[in-house]
Amino acid sequence: MTDLSLPPSVTVSPTIVGVSVLTDDGATVQISLPRPRGLHDLPADEVAERARRLAMQALRSAPDTLQSA
Repeated sequence: MTDLSLPPSVTVSPTIVGVSVLTDDGATVQISLPRPRGLHDLPADEVAERARRLAMQALRSAPDTLQSA
């Protein structure tokens, strides 16, 4: 697992998986995902990879969500 002091980074805790990215505009975007119980038996690296995929999906849907808010 890669855990850097600056984004991009992925942190894995017992209950939350966090993904941070730094945009081209200099903004830091943090996405926190609950860590489902079924993932407790997986290695942290695999949880981090799944979190990265979910974060990419969340970032793709963010513009539509923000416009409807």
